[in-house]
Amino acid sequence: MKMLRTLTLILAVAFMATGCEQREDSFPIDDLKLHKDDVRMFEVMIPSNWFSQKVPGQLVVAYPTKDMATRFQTFGKGRAGAKIELRVMVVDSTRTVDSVVANSKLEFVDGIDRYKVEPTTFGGKPGKKVWVEFGQEDGKFRSETYVAEQDSVITVLTLAAFGGTFGDYEAEFGKILASVKLATKELPAAPKVDTAAPTGPEPPSDTLRMYSAPEFTIQIPQNFQGTKGKSSGLSSMSFAGSRLDCTIQVDVFDASKQKNLDKIADQNKATYGGSDPKSTTISGSKAVYFSYNPNAQVAARAYYTVKGDRMFRVTVNWYKPEQAVYLPIFEKCVASLSLK
Repeated sequence: MKMLRTLTLILAVAFMATGCEQREDSFPIDDLKLHKDDVRMFEVMIPSNWFSQKVPGQLVVAYPTKDMATRFQTFGKGRAGAKIELRVMVVDSTRTVDSVVANSKLEFVDGIDRYKVEPTTFGGKPGKKVWVEFGQEDGKFRSETYVAEQDSVITVLTLAAFGGTFGDYEAEFGKILASVKLATKELPAAPKVDTAAPTGPEPPSDTLRMYSAPEFTIQIPQNFQGTKGKSSGLSSMSFAGSRLDCTIQVDVFDASKQKNLDKIADQNKATYGGSDPKSTTISGSKAVYFSYNPNAQVAARAYYTVKGDRMFRVTVNWYKPEQAVYLPIFEKCVASLSLK
């Protein structure tokens, strides 16, 4: 069956059960503005009217709306938005163009690699194009990733869209692709620092505040904001700060037909690459969690527990180079979860 390992079992079934001819309305792009990075000197155009996040020397990502980031991390239900992302990674003993290409792929439960890899020219250098297209409940999802190396630095551009809307962005995506200037290893002299200006994404506050929902309470970093998500379950809440790839999400599902946690874990095992879950406790109840990697730069855990006729799934994502900053605080947040 064509089910993604990065999706829940319920969502994976929905993926197979619906046709691929549906499409939704796309978000408009008013115009494109060139972003120039001052650290590794890369360039890329992004929509001026979309929400964007920039990490100097590392990342530029743009979505039509801020909450759209959650759908690209979970592949849950939502509006048919798009993503434009440019990441920069330094070549080392384990990171090459080929390894980045391999890590950019979602995995399917049946083990079949549905991605196409083609030679291309990217940023004026020989590179690789990695693309895939598959049906989801609201139409086709398509993703194209371009990878090239210069000065032992890898530049990765990803263009993706849900709901059969990729074609709507084709003209703008072409301009974005043509605008890319690859990152360089040579760093310029350090500019004068304006201490009053922000230096990048704010780390999670180690001061936690309580969030209360009808089914649970959880403590989250003081500088994180909550957003209601769309889920195939009963409810969903996502919490994020200024880094959109570092999030906490709590989903609640009806467990009246299956309350056995071991069986639930076994049913979802393939979703996370087939690895065995680790045991833990949440709110005094037995729990398990799976560790997995949504992409080459992001790590994640998915916790499962059951209380009464409700199943709770807590998903945390964090940027790998800043694991020491995010993971200890996220673990405190998960430990604070209290089920009603």
